[in-house]
Amino acid sequence: MARAHVVGPSALENDADVSLLRWLQARQGDERPWLVFEQHTLRFCDVAPLARRWAQTLAEAGVTAGDRVAIFFPNSPDFVGAFFGSQWLGATAVPVPWPATSLAADLPAGAKLLLETCRAKVVCGPERVEGHGWAVRSKPADEPWAGAPVEGAAAFIQFSSGSTGRPRGAVISPRAAVLSALAMAEGLGLTQDDVGVSWLPFFHDMGLVGVMLSSLAAGFPVHVLQPGEFLLRPSRWLELCSKVRATMTVAPNFAYELVLRRVRAPKELELSRLRSMLNGSEPVHRATIERFEAAFAPFGLRKGAVLPVYGLAENVLGVTFQAQGAPDADLPLDGRLVPSVGAPLRGLEVAVRDEAGAVVDEGREGEVTVRGPTLMSGYFDDAESTAKALRDGWLYTGDRGVLRGGRLHLTGREKELIIKMGRKFHPADIERVVAEVADPPPNGVVAFSVDDAATNQEALVVVVEQRRASETGLVDRIRGKVSAELGVMVDRIELVGAGALPRTTSGKLRRKECTARYAKPSLPAPVAGPAETRSAP
Repeated sequence: MARAHVVGPSALENDADVSLLRWLQARQGDERPWLVFEQHTLRFCDVAPLARRWAQTLAEAGVTAGDRVAIFFPNSPDFVGAFFGSQWLGATAVPVPWPATSLAADLPAGAKLLLETCRAKVVCGPERVEGHGWAVRSKPADEPWAGAPVEGAAAFIQFSSGSTGRPRGAVISPRAAVLSALAMAEGLGLTQDDVGVSWLPFFHDMGLVGVMLSSLAAGFPVHVLQPGEFLLRPSRWLELCSKVRATMTVAPNFAYELVLRRVRAPKELELSRLRSMLNGSEPVHRATIERFEAAFAPFGLRKGAVLPVYGLAENVLGVTFQAQGAPDADLPLDGRLVPSVGAPLRGLEVAVRDEAGAVVDEGREGEVTVRGPTLMSGYFDDAESTAKALRDGWLYTGDRGVLRGGRLHLTGREKELIIKMGRKFHPADIERVVAEVADPPPNGVVAFSVDDAATNQEALVVVVEQRRASETGLVDRIRGKVSAELGVMVDRIELVGAGALPRTTSGKLRRKECTARYAKPSLPAPVAGPAETRSAP
């Protein structure tokens, strides 16, 4: 029996000279557009001079090599300039989440904690931002930094979104950042002839590395929306893809669902050039892909254009990508179909291991581990978490999966498994079934288990957000649907108002916080309507 271990294409030769800043400087003679914002176009040749002007501003604020510089800007040239300007001085950029729909640019509570954790020297943000004890710089200097660029040990710190725990900062080296961007561009066959569209926030690894750095690596333009523009009017995403004849874009699974729910009568679109619509960052559902491709096939979207991919901040981003044009077969597992997220990118190895750390046989489920040149250096100021995640050169991701035929199928998170009557269930499967009955907002269902002192067993709890007053009998229909499809009884169902569930800045559910609220219990009151919140008889 083959072992669950697969190796991607060989790592780049002679990559010792790989440098983020030298890479940036090499683009100084390129006058083509790179990032196209609504009111401003940033050319490739503009980036190094902009970075040097921001470096001058930061140097005047006392920033030196090794300092952390917080970047609190929306998707904009200022974000790009401050990001690279910090690294010009050998400092480390720390992207800070920008509120997706708020016009009031003040540091949210989570951002203040992040600044305290990373001990930022200065905050780069709009003039109206309250510093809360940190020096704030809002614009680049008129004159550029005259000194030579200094390559720091860390290019940036990517704080996790915290969907399964308190955010931690993955420290990313300049070399790892460049190699990851190059590997992803190569994995998709991206060239200067491509055209991208993105609404993903630059503070998130998917927007920062998957969009900003990868397009810089391949040398193609990206038309950029703000996240709030997409969330308020999802049709803008596809309308812009149509207008600029985009060839690639990327988004989490919930975005595809949001388009299907909200874009009822799309305008005339031209999507025939879209060959890569990456779907990653959260569980990918085959039903979503099939419905999306079918809905937009009349507008030229080809079958197989939506590609499931896998990545995580601890590996800069990309781990495995699907091949274009020929989707891998789904994996039948426990009565469901699990999409493939493809094969490892250049220089990476993927192995699936059991609880003892041994590589399992191909086709068996276990924890996904990754090895290669794009791993993080560690978690910032957290030796204990670093030691748990990085062992013998391998990253233990906490994700569960199955390798089959050299392709990875993600099945869930190691710590999110729900055990009922000796069987293991992935929350995403329960949440998918519930969503089919309840029609909640995107990411509006959470399933988890808590200890039930009365029975000395784990109780399965489902919390469902409702857009309006709940329908009579909804709880019974949810319980019946889950029992019929998955063979498990939900012990308790809570119906709450839209927006009640705690989420991260990128829209993911904070599962631990949901569990804690129930255990106390302190969930928000159910929405007005028939009394539907109750436990199983």
